[in-house]
Amino acid sequence: MIKIISDSACDLKKAYTEQNNIGIVPFNIIINEDTSLKDKIEIQSEELLEMMKNDSQFFAKTSQPSPDDYKIEFEKAAKQDCDIICFTITSELSGSFQSAEIAKKIIQEQYDVDIRIVDSLSASLGQGILIKKAVEMVGENKSLDEIEDYVNKIKLTGKIFLLVDTLKYLEKGGRISKSKRLIGNALSLKPILKLEDGKLDIVDKVIGKKRAIKHLLKLIKSEKNNASRGNEFFVVHADSKQEASEIYNELKSENNLPFDIELISPVLVCHSGNGSIAVGIVNTEI
Repeated sequence: MIKIISDSACDLKKAYTEQNNIGIVPFNIIINEDTSLKDKIEIQSEELLEMMKNDSQFFAKTSQPSPDDYKIEFEKAAKQDCDIICFTITSELSGSFQSAEIAKKIIQEQYDVDIRIVDSLSASLGQGILIKKAVEMVGENKSLDEIEDYVNKIKLTGKIFLLVDTLKYLEKGGRISKSKRLIGNALSLKPILKLEDGKLDIVDKVIGKKRAIKHLLKLIKSEKNNASRGNEFFVVHADSKQEASEIYNELKSENNLPFDIELISPVLVCHSGNGSIAVGIVNTEI
């Protein structure tokens, strides 16, 4: 048997993870420097967004799952004689991958279990699509080698465009430099960032959110490989449901969107801030 595990940055709904027996290892959300809450267990996105809206000075930090956090999930699977494939957020933005690797070594010293750690090079439902394909392959009785090989190929096609109202949360969280934040905030421009090959960078700045959303759609459509039917898109947001729905409906008419619109998980909201929207694509035909 094969057990699928992921950190909580994958943005998959609880109903989906429970239905498919996916183990979730939560990030930690640190509020006011002294209160640590488990992502999507002890705090939900709606609560965090409400705090952001009510206090312009509000800031929450995140910390990666520890090796012990992963060890707990790995040990559960090992005791059930399951091999493991584990997905993490891109290692360029978090140490979650490194924590999973440490836990792997500890568990393999104690149990005869095959564990594969996949750096998704992505986040949110970009990571979630990789997990969905793994779920399908487990259902088809594919081997651990086959699943790992396939997801490591398709992850290289993944791209996410992120529209944020402000870069201050990304800067405070150490995901971009202060100089990039100052450039992005100039003239009240709406920054659009791109996550590709695991790295996040500013790719455009547009005046006004409506124009920025149109440009966001243009950017994601330009990534589409017309020769392939394997493109899978997704749309997630942080308190921008109306705009996210408009993007979703436009993409849905001609494209495959395997998931409904999702609210960005608390760990990602901490860095994107309220009002953010992300659109992504993964080519699953390799």
